[in-house]
Amino acid sequence: MIPVKYNLRSLLVRRVTSLTTALVISLVVMILFILSGFTAGLRTTVLRSAGDGDWIILSRGTTSEPASFITREQYEILRTRPEIAQNSKGSQLISPEIITGFNPAPEQAYTQVIFSYLRGIYPVAYEVHREMKLEQGRWPVPGAAELAIGRKLAARFPNLQVGSRFRFGRRWWAIVGTFSDGDSARESEVITNLDVLAQDVHYANGFATIHVRLRPGSVASFTKSLTTDARLRVDAISEIDFYVTQTRFVDQLRMLGLAVAMLLAIGTVFGAMNTMYSAVARRTGEIGVLRSLGFGRFDVLISFLTESMLLGLAGGVLGEILGLTAAYLIGLRSQLMNVGAFIFAFRITTSAFISGLLAAIAIGAAGGILPAWRATRISVIEALHAV
Repeated sequence: MIPVKYNLRSLLVRRVTSLTTALVISLVVMILFILSGFTAGLRTTVLRSAGDGDWIILSRGTTSEPASFITREQYEILRTRPEIAQNSKGSQLISPEIITGFNPAPEQAYTQVIFSYLRGIYPVAYEVHREMKLEQGRWPVPGAAELAIGRKLAARFPNLQVGSRFRFGRRWWAIVGTFSDGDSARESEVITNLDVLAQDVHYANGFATIHVRLRPGSVASFTKSLTTDARLRVDAISEIDFYVTQTRFVDQLRMLGLAVAMLLAIGTVFGAMNTMYSAVARRTGEIGVLRSLGFGRFDVLISFLTESMLLGLAGGVLGEILGLTAAYLIGLRSQLMNVGAFIFAFRITTSAFISGLLAAIAIGAAGGILPAWRATRISVIEALHAV
């Protein structure tokens, strides 16, 4: 096997062409790295809304909370189920909720606004959604026109500060608190008392969705009861499964970004291929010497392929350094962004580093395989004539 230091020395000798190729590869890796940070931040925000052992009940056939409607009669039937867990006071951990659209900045242009959700709840919701914690002020009082703002939404809109008033629907609402929810999507929402919101938006005798915590080992019994009781026309889905389906649009965004990166990668492969073909042409004599020293065709193939992969690895490391630098200089690490109603932060993960390096090595390998194969086709006599 030809020593790797031979390949490293060769790259240093051709430092200008090596650096140029590595820079081109680094741009592709930088795009992949930043894309990974966006999608990881968005996916984490959505999935952290799910509570272990918590379930969402929607009207039959619907897949989103705003599109669902569950009558109060169905709710009364559901809340008597023995499978529902209880708190220390013996109250059922079942949270009926209604949802309506919310414009946090009605004075701004339509294209500049993040449309969020205003969620009407009862106090039991603070126990069902276990990560909800008051950060400032207090929770809305039942019967009062008061709002509590998710901390991410409050950070994006200065007009939603504790102590201020907000015009929504037919009345003015007092903002009395901000809350956190484990960095989940609920931090992009606003909550208020369910009965007050129902009056304001004319929500007729029912709810949009019901969140419930079940006793351990009672899932099968509970889901079966929803299909056997003719009075119920609802479906139950675990919060984990529900929010996984909500992340499908994240995968679509990721695939779109990967398609762009793939087009750039194809051009980069040809660049790496051109660099390695030039290296093979200039080192025909070296190939002859290596072959005369007893190194076989396979050794030459592996050597040139290794050299191309090292070039890709160098570009990958450089690309991730550029990605980190860009993230800090632009402020991605501290800036809140949004896709639809979800507000999230850029998130750097270990998988982003690993996938970036693997992509760079793959680009190097793809660009080096044909030149390496060409090097193995050069006969010993032809190679020695070039010495």
